[in-house]
Amino acid sequence: MKTRATITFIIFLILIHTTIYAEDGTIAYFDGDVTVQRDGSIFDAEFGLPVFQGDIFETAKDSLLIIQLTNKGELKLKENTLLILEKVSTDTSIVLNKGSVFSRVNKIVRGSFSIRTPSMVAGVRGTEFFVAYGRTIETEPDVWLCVNEGSVNVELSKTGESVLVKEGEGINILSGSKLTKPVFYPWTEELNWNNDPGKGSVRDVTNLDSAYEDLLDQDYE
Repeated sequence: MKTRATITFIIFLILIHTTIYAEDGTIAYFDGDVTVQRDGSIFDAEFGLPVFQGDIFETAKDSLLIIQLTNKGELKLKENTLLILEKVSTDTSIVLNKGSVFSRVNKIVRGSFSIRTPSMVAGVRGTEFFVAYGRTIETEPDVWLCVNEGSVNVELSKTGESVLVKEGEGINILSGSKLTKPVFYPWTEELNWNNDPGKGSVRDVTNLDSAYEDLLDQDYE
C-alpha cells in the first residue's frame, strides 16, 4: 500500500507536469483497476486527471477507461488493455500494445490521427472504429478492426499492403500479415459504442469468439 508521503509526491509530480506542459486531454471515466505511467512513475487513475503525450494507460481485468482527448475525440479502453499516447498534436499517434480500444475521432481538417499495433496502422480523418487483439493462432496475435462511422485506411507494417474499411465493415489481420476482405461481420452488432455513462452502460462485453465464428463464413482472397 502506498504511504501518504508517496501519494503526496506523485500528486506533486502531476502538478509540476501540468504546470509545464499543456494537457492533451483528461480521464473522463474509469471503472476498476486502471493505472497511468508517466515520467517513470505509476499511479492510479482519477476522474478528471489531466493526460499528456507519452502517458501509458493499462486496464486490468473487468476494468475500463475513457479518455477525452482535447479537440481530438475519445478513446475507450476495454479490460486487459495497454495503450500509449505516443504523439498528441496536429499529427496524433496512438499505440495499442494489447487489448481493445474504441476510438471516436473528430473530423480532422489538417493533420492526421492513427492507431498503431505491432502489425498495422489505422489512419483516419474523422470516424468511429474499434480495434482489438484476437488470438495468437500462428506466430503473432490476430487483429480485428471494424468501423461504425466514416472510413479507416489500414496498412500492414510488414508489407505495406493497405485497404479502406468503410462504415459497417470489418477486417481481420491474420497473424499480423494477411488482410481479409472488408465485409460486414454480424458480431460487430454486439459492440457497445456508448461513451457517456449518463446515457446508459459504457461497458462492452463483446466476446471475440463470436468474431472467429463469423470468420469461418467468409472467403479469403
